[in-house]
Amino acid sequence: MTINATAASRRQFIRTSSALLALPWLESLAPAADTAPPRRMVSICTGFGLYGPSFFPEKPGRDYQPSEYLKVLEDLREHFTVFSGISHPQIGGDHASEACFLTSAKHPTAPGFRNSVSLDYLAAKHVGTATRFPLLSLRTADGGSALTYTATGANVPPLDRPSQIFARMFLAGTPREVEAEVSRLKRGQSILDRTGQRFAALKTRLSAHDQQQVADYTDAVRDMEKQLHADEVWIQRPKPTVTEPPPLDTLDRADTVGRARLLFGLTRLALQTDSTRVVSIFIRGMDLKPPIDGITEDHHGLTHHGRNPAKIQQLRIVERVEMAAFRDFLLALKNTKEGATTLLDQTQVLIGSNLGDASGHGTSNLPILLAGGGFKHGQHIAGDPKNNTPLGNLFVTMLQRFGVQTEKFGSSTGTINVLT
Repeated sequence: MTINATAASRRQFIRTSSALLALPWLESLAPAADTAPPRRMVSICTGFGLYGPSFFPEKPGRDYQPSEYLKVLEDLREHFTVFSGISHPQIGGDHASEACFLTSAKHPTAPGFRNSVSLDYLAAKHVGTATRFPLLSLRTADGGSALTYTATGANVPPLDRPSQIFARMFLAGTPREVEAEVSRLKRGQSILDRTGQRFAALKTRLSAHDQQQVADYTDAVRDMEKQLHADEVWIQRPKPTVTEPPPLDTLDRADTVGRARLLFGLTRLALQTDSTRVVSIFIRGMDLKPPIDGITEDHHGLTHHGRNPAKIQQLRIVERVEMAAFRDFLLALKNTKEGATTLLDQTQVLIGSNLGDASGHGTSNLPILLAGGGFKHGQHIAGDPKNNTPLGNLFVTMLQRFGVQTEKFGSSTGTINVLT
């Protein structure tokens, strides 16, 4: 059995000739000097906004009545905080503002615009070489802006093929060996089929608690492999020749929520194995009709509802499905134990949008929610809808909790003390 650990990251992994399967944090294998599991950060941007009347609660504080969308998260109420009256000042730029969601750089459509450093990049710089990947920047489909930007304003190209992300996380060896492993994955074979004996030997060294952790983890890996196999089958399958307009490719571009679920699953595995501690996910809106019951129009068109009740009704259906996928992600983190705590307790999860009123491309009063990370949650923090709190204030608070010594980020004017 080959079990290795990197001193810098405390990662444990099982190796075959072409696969490097990282293990979750296990107290049985942790060095004596190990302290609590590390802190993580996940930042999620939904490019088409969220319908305000269904997202924002009316009452501030801890006694707020959950809005339509927050009811989807009701069983996690004490694990998140919702914000209103918050945004990046002087952004504008319609959909171009998505490039500034994690940076707060002003006027993205101005001549000669250059972006500034992003929240996730600063967090990743703090982690340094402690993990295999300083950060993972992901998106549900190709095209559009990036979320991650370096200190000089250069974008970090995001990854949008789940199978490629999986390969980067788990496959090792020569290029030919990696290609062979990817081919096995596409045929529906599992890495776990070639590591079973090693896992059996490993169990003799683990406590009952850690054995359950490994069992839950391998179940998650196998489920992810099945999803990736199905995704690849549909992507590679040739389309039939018909005289009518071709149907939408439900597993490639139109199924944004399905793609988001894949990325959420990969993110959980990446965090659980300490492959990275910083992830950004761009849920790209599409000019396609999502494969959701009751939806007859494309997602982009629904966001430009012009207060049409029929369009708003369909938009709310789409966004409730999005919120349900986010809820399942949070629950997966919450149900993943790390010693005396959980992966959600150790992970700050930000979700929001660069657009407030997406129907008019407004960039004020953004829908923002922060979950996990050990903050004082269970509240609605309401800012002034006419004089918004800088979103950078929240970013400073998040960076400080992550361990970054900073008092300023972009257009920030302070911190959000009620969270800490």
